[in-house]
Amino acid sequence: MKGITPIISVIILLLITVGLAAAAWTYMGNFFSSITAKTIEVPTQKCINGNDVMAIIHNMGTESISLTNDVVVLSNGMPLASLTPAQTLNWCSVNETCSSTTLATVLAGGFAKALITHCTSAGVAKTCNYDFVVASRTQSMNVYCTG
Repeated sequence: MKGITPIISVIILLLITVGLAAAAWTYMGNFFSSITAKTIEVPTQKCINGNDVMAIIHNMGTESISLTNDVVVLSNGMPLASLTPAQTLNWCSVNETCSSTTLATVLAGGFAKALITHCTSAGVAKTCNYDFVVASRTQSMNVYCTG
C-alpha cells in the first residue's frame, strides 16, 4: 500500500488553512459591518429654559438613520409619552429651534438636534436621564435641569 506523498499532504493542509482563513475573514467582515452600520453618539446635551433638554445626535455609522423608525428614546427605561407629565420629542436640524419635528432622517456622518420637553417641572431641580437606542445599542446621557 502506498500513502500520500509528503508534498501532496502539505498542499492539502495549506488548502484547508487558506479555506478556514477565508471563512473567518468573511464572517468577521460581516459581523463588524453590521455593528457599525447604525451607530450614534451624543456629543452635546444641555438643559434649556430650565426644564427642557436639547441634545445633538451624531450618526457615526455607515447608513442613514430614520429618526422615527430606528431611534427609541427612553427616560429611566420608559417611553417619553408614558411619563407624567408626558415628555415630547422633536427632531430638527442643528441650526433650527426645534418647536416641531422637521427632520426625519440623519445621513451617515450627519447631525440632528433632539428637543425633549418637560424634563422637570418649574421650580424643581432634577437630573434627567435619557437613553437613545439605535440597533440594540444604547447611548445614555444625564442632564441637570434647574426647573
